[in-house]
Amino acid sequence: MSGMSDGKKKWAAVRDRLGSSQDSDTQQEANLESADPELCIRLLQVPTVVNYSGLKRRLEGSDQTWMVQFLELSGLDLLLEALDRLSGRGCSRIADALLQLTCVSCVRAVMNSSAGIHFIIENEGYIRKLSQALDTSNIMVKKQVFELLAALSIFSAEGHRLALDALDHYKASRTAASATCSPALELALANWFLTHVRFSLLQGLKTQQYRFSVIMNELQGADNVPYMVTLLSVINALIFSTDDLRQRDKIRKEFIGKSSSLRTR
Repeated sequence: MSGMSDGKKKWAAVRDRLGSSQDSDTQQEANLESADPELCIRLLQVPTVVNYSGLKRRLEGSDQTWMVQFLELSGLDLLLEALDRLSGRGCSRIADALLQLTCVSCVRAVMNSSAGIHFIIENEGYIRKLSQALDTSNIMVKKQVFELLAALSIFSAEGHRLALDALDHYKASRTAASATCSPALELALANWFLTHVRFSLLQGLKTQQYRFSVIMNELQGADNVPYMVTLLSVINALIFSTDDLRQRDKIRKEFIGKSSSLRTR
């Protein structure tokens, strides 16, 4: 009972030190340098740029014992769930875009630790969840997700397999989402898109037919050089991070085939 009371007191002290979410515009980063994992988990219940920025710094400065405890308390689960909600919300406001970016930066900080990367590789569902964050208009978020997939591919053979699996899963989820659209609604959307945007964009939005479609569609529409470099790095990582020459050739041919189909649109 006293332990629960002490926990509430700690949380109250942290909340007082951080201020309310309404103060987030006047603060840049929560001070979590000495915060324990449990307090950081509680902090994730208040999704603000201030809180995520403070958590990112704490994650980057944590030792392995701290990180393991954070992961065992479902810290990564909470981050990925928040990222999924934020991606679904869209980026109609700058604040939403910044919140997405700081959230994915926290995921990156977890993956940059030895404990974090091994934990993720042992639980393949996390990479699938991460890939869903590609379903956003926020280029900076997509850039970080692609960088993480590339790093995972290079890290180990299992990491490479998980990155490919995540892209397969993303393709399947987008295809399933497209299939739920009624024919009448799909026709109405098609007419609207044909009137307002390029046909190639409609094709890209309608479905992710191949597992590498998301990469190639992004590359085709990219006008941001750093983002293009990241996309090319992902392609190289997926091709060359396997020692199996037959699989390497198969992946390379998939990219060549997808590139050819884009040019014929």
